[in-house]
Amino acid sequence: MKFDLTIALPDRPGQLVKALEPIAKNGGNIISIIHEREEPSTGIIPVSLVVDFPSKLNLKETINDLKNSGVAIIRAEEIIDTTHITVILVGRVDLRKFTENKMKKVKILGFEVSSPTSEDTCLKLELEVPAEFVEEVMDHLRKIAEAENVLLLSPI
Repeated sequence: MKFDLTIALPDRPGQLVKALEPIAKNGGNIISIIHEREEPSTGIIPVSLVVDFPSKLNLKETINDLKNSGVAIIRAEEIIDTTHITVILVGRVDLRKFTENKMKKVKILGFEVSSPTSEDTCLKLELEVPAEFVEEVMDHLRKIAEAENVLLLSPI
């Protein structure tokens, strides 16, 4: 699991190494570090890390270890890998059925509706979906399309 972790370190030699030890001890694999010390006016430097931990528990233990060693935590949050999906629905589309957000953590980024000269409406949905739920979301959309007798066009 990837986490965005921002800590505040005193601008003194050895502080970054001190902060990295609890991360390694708790199974963290550092993906990136941004350590900008251009203007250390306060004597404190923010350090932003992206760290891959085996679980949220490992992150929690790291945070406790960092706090116990005097390192201030500015932010610690999970990074959710997402995928953007665009689907097109053709037919007599009931917008509510497709825009009601009953799917796990799906964000509707946008939608467009056009009504050509025929009776069928076209609905374009742009979705942001956690990568781990893409198949589940697509299955859900397929079931709604089938139940509504609507054609679903998607790249997946």
